[in-house]
Amino acid sequence: MTSMAALSKPAAFAILVGLLAGLPSRGTGADTASPRPDDGTVANGSYTNQYFDLSYPLLPGWTEGLAGPDPSYTGYYALKSLVPDGELTGMILVAAQDQFFAPQPFTDAMDMAADLGRAKSALEGITLDRQPSQVAIGGRSFSRIDISGFGLFDSTFIMQARCHMVSFNMTANTPERLAKLVDSMHRITDAGRGGDGKADPTCVKSYATPENVVSRVHPAPVAPLSMPIPVRIIVAADGSVKHVHAIRATADQRTTIENALRQWKLKPYEVKGRAAEVETGLIIQFTPEGSVQYSTSERPPRS
Repeated sequence: MTSMAALSKPAAFAILVGLLAGLPSRGTGADTASPRPDDGTVANGSYTNQYFDLSYPLLPGWTEGLAGPDPSYTGYYALKSLVPDGELTGMILVAAQDQFFAPQPFTDAMDMAADLGRAKSALEGITLDRQPSQVAIGGRSFSRIDISGFGLFDSTFIMQARCHMVSFNMTANTPERLAKLVDSMHRITDAGRGGDGKADPTCVKSYATPENVVSRVHPAPVAPLSMPIPVRIIVAADGSVKHVHAIRATADQRTTIENALRQWKLKPYEVKGRAAEVETGLIIQFTPEGSVQYSTSERPPRS
């Protein structure tokens, strides 16, 4: 196999995404304080993601790589690729799988790492160098698994945050270079969020069910029809919808969905007897007959 150093950056990125294809799953009014998972940025030598409250200082000489694809209909994000300047001797892909919409959600990060190990071990030429194990980094719990094959050496770190599986997928063309990438993981810190100390909304799957929705405004159907559109919402303590994120949709679909869902009212969610913010998800589908269907399961609603 051609070494990574000899590949162009677009070709190397395509190969890395292909190698990590098993990661997403085992199966196949605006609130600026609630950014989206893919709002992370590379600036001042760090990758920072406010949604997941993490900051990863890049190694010297590393920078942002090519942009990945849009999020999938099952809520998989290729959040950011990170590469060295000059010779391409390694790469990091930061990714996330939304557990609300995964065809077969993982129980936890260890479950995902174990599934990755089983899938990759079944491939000819791939060696499992390190069994899935738990590691503590920056006050967070990660699962780690190491794999090698075809002249490439990989370490994958997976953590669970806001009902997502967030993974740092590190690839290098020598064990020594991979070891440096692995060491850099211990530099991860919180993003800060302005020091307000505000906790994340409580993550609850399938909260936007008919029995919990007090009132709603239907979005006007927009083509293409019959495609399941995954949507995340944050419900304020008073039951109003304060943030809407249509994960995969056209610009017109996103506008009509966000405008409608911001007018929804739900029963306040309670934690220990007190109303609290809650983050949940639902699937919206526009039908050819001009109606709107809703589902809170992984499978799209039937038309």
